[in-house]
Amino acid sequence: MTSSNDHTADGTELAQDSDNDEMTFVTQAHYDRESRRDLTTEVIFAIADAEDVAPTDLKDPPLYDCVDIAAIEDGFFGPKINGQTRDSEGSVAFWYNQYHVEVTSDGWITVSKRTARGNQPDSE
Repeated sequence: MTSSNDHTADGTELAQDSDNDEMTFVTQAHYDRESRRDLTTEVIFAIADAEDVAPTDLKDPPLYDCVDIAAIEDGFFGPKINGQTRDSEGSVAFWYNQYHVEVTSDGWITVSKRTARGNQPDSE
């Protein structure tokens, strides 16, 4: 059995047992660099959707305590260089409370939750 530990921004330990835990999809959003919304806003809206709360209710911890969204936005979607947009490929993942958030270079934001194998995900 393989185990490791992750921590949330407030220092709470998240036990990870790769033999018994798996990730369950919760929600997804898409960031478009041409949109009026910035990446931070899209991530906050995605997490709020997962929590089933208003985006303004996400305060603890502040998102900037968990990840540097500006660095992700600049790395994947940054300003044009010599008139060309960046063509970065990859993804960045981080934890926000119990949610695993992944931002990919094509703009998809996926929010998942760790679920013990055999348990059913929360249903609405």
